[in-house]
Amino acid sequence: MPGKKTTTDKSTQVVILREAGYTLPVIADRLDLSISTVQRIIKTTKAVAGAGTQALIDKAREELLSSAFSLDAVQQTVATLVADELALSHLIRTKIANALEALDPTDPVAFRGLAAASTALKLTQDVTRRSLPIEKLNQAQDIEELPTLQIHILTENDVAEMRAKQRLEEAEMNGDTQGIEDEIANLEWMERRRLAQSDQTDDDDDVVCEGFDLHMTGT
Repeated sequence: MPGKKTTTDKSTQVVILREAGYTLPVIADRLDLSISTVQRIIKTTKAVAGAGTQALIDKAREELLSSAFSLDAVQQTVATLVADELALSHLIRTKIANALEALDPTDPVAFRGLAAASTALKLTQDVTRRSLPIEKLNQAQDIEELPTLQIHILTENDVAEMRAKQRLEEAEMNGDTQGIEDEIANLEWMERRRLAQSDQTDDDDDVVCEGFDLHMTGT
């Protein structure tokens, strides 16, 4: 029975794609042809040199690079491979379960069968872990908490305390005993003033009004 005749258009496409760098399996899949047909066309058909043909080749090569490195295309290919691996892994595990149920414990080769099943099961586990990296998914779900940015507006007292500390450091570096004593005294006085102001603020907050019988005296 004669094989299916390939049209001239498809033969031209085969040559162009081949010249552009496409592999035989990719050409066969793209044009819905068998690999043997693609091989026969490439062997018997010669590409015609010319600007038009070269333009088609350049366009096909550009499309090949674009599709090969496209993020969507890569993701789709990876998803297909993962689905294929998981399906095969599931099939192998099902066959293992059926084989174990039918295994005769009294058979001398039973332990050999169990060892083979254990190896196959380990293979499916490795495939599953590689296809579905659970630990990485868990890491991706952990949301890292951003540090809180706290802004503190310096008051006049804060600036005065900072300057006093700077003068104290300079006095210590220069060995100025009198300057050290003066700045320590200044810092201690600032600390007492800060505590006094804090106590005063707390007293102002503790205001309690009882009842509504308020008497106002005129002047």
